[in-house]
Amino acid sequence: MINCVAVDDEQSALDIVVDYINDTPFLNLVAATTNPMEAVGILQSKEVDLVFADIQMPRMNGMNLVSLFDGRVKFIMTTGYQEYALKSFEYGVLDYLVKPFSYQRFLKAVNKMPFHMTLVDEAKTPVQEAAPVKREEFIFVKVDVKGKFHKVLFKDVVYMEAQKNYASIYMKDERISTNLTLSDLEKRLPSDRFMRVHRSYIISMEKITGIEGDEVLLDKVVRIPIGDTYSDDFTKVIEGSIFFKDKDSATLIDKRLTN
Repeated sequence: MINCVAVDDEQSALDIVVDYINDTPFLNLVAATTNPMEAVGILQSKEVDLVFADIQMPRMNGMNLVSLFDGRVKFIMTTGYQEYALKSFEYGVLDYLVKPFSYQRFLKAVNKMPFHMTLVDEAKTPVQEAAPVKREEFIFVKVDVKGKFHKVLFKDVVYMEAQKNYASIYMKDERISTNLTLSDLEKRLPSDRFMRVHRSYIISMEKITGIEGDEVLLDKVVRIPIGDTYSDDFTKVIEGSIFFKDKDSATLIDKRLTN
């Protein structure tokens, strides 16, 4: 298991690194901070193997951190500036990630750590309970502006719509366009909170306020069609929550949902 610290003076960039660390089984996040001076104290007092550090930060930049702790920990630099790459490698850093970088590129950098450190620790005893899995409550999506990511809270999303080669995310008072496809988003969304009901739509289950024939009503105003391909799965999800006065009514509604 690799103990990590992440430091970046830009909170949105820091959140992305933290998200990637939490998605990687053999990484353990010790601390994350936007203050490089705080990072110095953490590295002096805690057992750390790997640091993800931005280069351009106030008071103490990433290369200063490398100089201070050279040989004690490994560094992966995270920056929006390609020109510092050569200098970084002269300092002996493990890798150099140019923002925005994908999880796959992040993982490639981390895998340069010694192999034995990337193995997930086994439980010490048979009775040891597994730590609870951290539940994500948001994702970051890349928007039109180069290098800009928008934090999307799951609780705010009403639905998502495919728009040719990209997707729009609709919240109550805001719409975000991202270069991700609807399929890309579907892979990162929790299946107990979101469901694809149409080739062009993903809906928030929490925002359903009604079902009318082959349409879902969201927040009492938005109507989303239920596609034929997705109607069976949708019916299975909601059927346990639907109650009828008599069997004939139940049969009638069921036909309207599945036909």
